Amino acid sequence: MAFSKRGSWTVERGVAPPSLLAALFVRDTLALSVDTSPDLPGLDPAVPVIVPRGVDRAAATREWPGWWSDALEEARSDEPEQVEDVTETATLLTRPALREAVIALRDDFYRFRGPEGRPNVLPVGEVVHGVETRLGRQIRPFRLVITDVPVQGMVWERVAPGHVLASSAFLRDPARCAPALREVVEDLA
Repeated sequence: MAFSKRGSWTVERGVAPPSLLAALFVRDTLALSVDTSPDLPGLDPAVPVIVPRGVDRAAATREWPGWWSDALEEARSDEPEQVEDVTETATLLTRPALREAVIALRDDFYRFRGPEGRPNVLPVGEVVHGVETRLGRQIRPFRLVITDVPVQGMVWERVAPGHVLASSAFLRDPARCAPALREVVEDLA
C-alpha cells in the first residue's frame, strides 16, 4: 500500500484485499448473476468459468451481495483483516456456500494475477496543493482510500465519501486519474 500524507490528510492506495479480490474472482469464475454496487466489469485478465462439483451456485448467488458489502467495508478499514488463507476470512464464516466455493477454487484463485505493469504514482501532493491554492486555504482533514481492483476497462467509482475503487488501467492513465482525484479532494476539502 502506498501512502501520501501531510499534516491533516492521508491518501492510501493499495491493491484489493484478499476478500474483495476473492469476491470478484468467485463472481466471474462461477458466472454468478449478481449486481455489484458499483457496477464493475469482469476481472482483468478474464478468468474461465469453472463450476466445481458440489458448489451450490444458487446459494452462492444469494450470499454474494452481503459478502461484497462486507469486503468493501474491509477494503476501506484502517486495519484490514490479515489472514494466511482467504477461506478463513471473517466475511466467509457466516456464508457456507461461498466458503465452499472459495475452498473449491482456492488453487485457481492463488494462481490469478491481475494486469501486468506498475501503476503510476498518483499526483496527490500536486492535486492537494492545487485545491488549496484555488480555495485560498488549507484543506480540512480527510482520509481517502483508493483500492486498485484488477477489472477490465476504465473504472473510478466512489463507493463512500473517503473510498474509491479504481481499475488498474485507470490508475495508469494520468490524464484521467488527476482530474478524478482532484474532484474527490475538492469534495473532501
